[in-house]
Parts: sequence; structure tokens; C-alpha cells
Amino acid sequence: MPSSSSGPGLSIVIPAWNEEDRLERTLSRYLPALEARAEPFEVIVVSDGVQDRTAEVARSFASRGVRVLEFPEKLGKGGAILAGLRTARYDYVGYLDADGPIATSQIYGMVDTLKDVDCVIASRWIQGSVVVRPEPLFNRVAGRVWNFLVRGLLLMPIQDTQCGAKFFKRSVVIPLLRTVTVTNRAFDVVVLYHIRESGASVKEVPVTWTHDPNTRMPIARAIPIMLLSLVAVRMMNTPISKRVPPSWVEWFHDRYGPT
Repeated sequence: MPSSSSGPGLSIVIPAWNEEDRLERTLSRYLPALEARAEPFEVIVVSDGVQDRTAEVARSFASRGVRVLEFPEKLGKGGAILAGLRTARYDYVGYLDADGPIATSQIYGMVDTLKDVDCVIASRWIQGSVVVRPEPLFNRVAGRVWNFLVRGLLLMPIQDTQCGAKFFKRSVVIPLLRTVTVTNRAFDVVVLYHIRESGASVKEVPVTWTHDPNTRMPIARAIPIMLLSLVAVRMMNTPISKRVPPSWVEWFHDRYGPT
């Protein structure tokens, strides 16, 4: 159930699927920076249908503001993030990938930007960003093709929709969650699309980012599903959507939801 009230502070959701080896390292990096700020915060680790000790690792940090949501069946990245955001307690909310994609000093740099905009997203592709360890060439090419399609189909002037660090004003994003039905790897684009369509403001900020060679992202397998999701979002937000049978929508969600 969504949290009915909030207060000053920061809620961070970390979706985690079989992340016992990386999660401890990420929490050990980020928690000191959050604690040093001396402001209320929580880290919500969503254990997403795991077969390892992800939840146990997260619970070992319970005394430091970490709580765990456990789901026996895999929700997908987007489903896990949605579940976490709906329980968020504070005025500023966001999510980070379990591999800790940005420098610790940049968390509150992004959050402080929310004083002026409704949504702030990390970008690897704008001036000022630093990529310490780049992705493999195939991933980089696929990422730029994906961005070209996003900009062309959804008319979204965003350079990097997929970097795993995004923060929002809770009052803006929580009411929009009911419109988000895509829970696979295209989730980031769908959230940003609905935020933009609502009239809320979005800002990309440069970050220092490093690729984790042990990433759980099966990019080659995810590409077809992401492309289908992108086309579906475009179609469902045009007049043609009135002619699409509800059973088709339900089939698509069941077939291409969790990834």
C-alpha cells in the first residue's frame, strides 16, 4: 500500500535480484554519505524473487536505515521499483541500481537539484559527465540506438534514460505510478514519459559513472522486449489506443512485464 503521508527526508529504492555479492559493497559505500548529511533517510531494498542471500545481506544493515521488501516471484526491475516507491516515507524519493552506479558525493548533489525541478536524472551522455570504465562497444551502440528511438517515438529530449540513478519529488511521482504498467527494462522511459506528459520538469545532470563488468543486465535478451514496450507506449498514448482491446493490453503486460 502507498504511504499516506511523508515528511522531510530522502527515500532510496534499490531493486535487487540475486545481488548478495554486490549489495553489501554498495550499501557500505552509500550509507556513510547518507549518514553524514544528518537528515532523515531510508534505503528500501526490494528483494525481487531472488535465489540467494540478498535479503539477508540487506537486513544486516537494518540498524542503519535499511529496510527490506521481499517478493518470492520476480517482479522485474520496474515492478520492484514501483513496490519500493509506494512504501516511501519521505518527500524526496528515488532509485539506484544495486551496483552503485554513481559516486557517493553525487547522491545529494542530485537530490539538492530537486529544489528547482520535479525530477533529476543521472546522465552519462551530457557535458561534464565522466565515464571511468566504459561499457562494451555493443552496449554503447545499443544504448545510442535506443536513445535515438526514444527521442524519435516519444519526442523526449533526454540524452540518457537508462542510467540507474533517478530522484523525484514524492508529490509529483507517486500519483503517476498508477499509470505505469511496464515493469521490464523499459520502465525508466515510461516513468519519464508520464512525468513529462504531466507537465513536471525534468533535468539531466552529469555524473561520474563506471560500468560493472558483473552486471546482471542481459542487454541482448532485453532489447526485443524493450523495443516492443516502447512501441506499445507510443500506441497507447495516441487515439489508436481506444481501438485496442483490453485483452491485448493484459496479454502484453503478462508477456512482457518482468525482466
